[in-house]
Amino acid sequence: MTSSDQRIEFLEEQQEALLMQNKVLATALKGLLRALPADIAELATESIRLAFDHEVAQMEYEENPQVELFHDATYAFFHEREH
Repeated sequence: MTSSDQRIEFLEEQQEALLMQNKVLATALKGLLRALPADIAELATESIRLAFDHEVAQMEYEENPQVELFHDATYAFFHEREH
């Protein structure tokens, strides 16, 4: 195996680990929201949406090249939450 192949394999493993960490955090947050009384969960969810909207706006203002990725991940989180 060449060093390039090893590097690609390492990066793929790191990406998988990050994806799993993100899934763990999203699952924990969803569980926390489910544990709250409905009215508080609704307020918390709205607060989270506003925080994400603010972050997207900030990233757009800074012309961050990852703003679309953040937006897509945010949409996926709330889409999964609603199902």
